[in-house]
Amino acid sequence: MDERNIRFITAVGRVSSQPLLFSAQSGFNSSEIGVIRAMMQIVAEEPGTELFALKEINNRLNYTRPNLSQAINKLEDKGFIERVILKNDRRVTYVKLTEYGIKTLTDKINSIFKRLDKISEIMGREDTDKLIELTLRFMDAYDKTEEKS
Repeated sequence: MDERNIRFITAVGRVSSQPLLFSAQSGFNSSEIGVIRAMMQIVAEEPGTELFALKEINNRLNYTRPNLSQAINKLEDKGFIERVILKNDRRVTYVKLTEYGIKTLTDKINSIFKRLDKISEIMGREDTDKLIELTLRFMDAYDKTEEKS
């Protein structure tokens, strides 16, 4: 095996473990973090989204129905989200962030941005731009080599 591949996997592993640190620090398990990340992805793609259909969340996660339900229940018990059923369509269950959920996510996102600013400062603008460009190129190449089942 090529030493570069091992170094690369190690580097990516260090970066990808960061959400687990958030999980441990904030008292959320990996399934709950998955739901939170799916909600954040939806907002990133559709700014202003406040109601999240469980089906749309699960399309991004592919959890079993009981696993999704358990994660939603735990987030609800922790006061992070609340369920919403619209009067005009009771067949679809939505969730939305509570004030506590919004504050927690806002604080975490602000913390991440501050840290990224510091990292960018240490690396310098040119290297930071290079890293962004190479990461995007890597993800394009990765997507192109995905095995179709």
